[in-house]
Amino acid sequence: MPGEPHQLILQYALEWFNATNLPSLSYVPSIVQLHWIAPTYGVCKINTDGSRNCVSGLISAGGLLRDNYGAWIKGFSVNLGVGSVLEAELWGIFWGLHLAWESGFRDVEVESDSSVAVALLSSSTISTHPLFSLIRCCKLKVQDGWSCSVKHIFREQNVAADVLASMSSEFGTGVQYFTEVPTFLASCLAEDAIGVTRSRVVCA
Repeated sequence: MPGEPHQLILQYALEWFNATNLPSLSYVPSIVQLHWIAPTYGVCKINTDGSRNCVSGLISAGGLLRDNYGAWIKGFSVNLGVGSVLEAELWGIFWGLHLAWESGFRDVEVESDSSVAVALLSSSTISTHPLFSLIRCCKLKVQDGWSCSVKHIFREQNVAADVLASMSSEFGTGVQYFTEVPTFLASCLAEDAIGVTRSRVVCA
């Protein structure tokens, strides 16, 4: 037995890490211009987002349905109690799918700025995952006899859903549906419809 086994283990771990990792590359930050992209004719686009209050731990979600002109169809917001951001993102996708289905759409595209939520819906999930039931419900809705895709986008392309999710705390508990455009969302929708771009810093 070595005199200091923890030092030996640490040394081996560092050697393995250095041997299996590629040399670090220098990434140069650059600015790209992003905007909301309308769906093709006949397709309903669902944008969703989740929000969490860091102080209270309360989570909420919001989303909206739009056509190929960027015109408002319907929207929703929902207060969900205490939870995680990922939970809020998944509930947003669930309620967005539910609203689109109940509204009679059968060709839909879902967009979320949560890469983790999108990845969970496109891969197999172990039954011990803490959000397994919610993930499974979302997957069942995606596969429920219609043309449905789920895609990750950046926050700069998802501003309207982000605003709805953030404003959810202003409304009552449970799910709130909006048939008319909320006044606080009008300018954002107009900007999306004409393709106004928003800046994002990325590393190339």
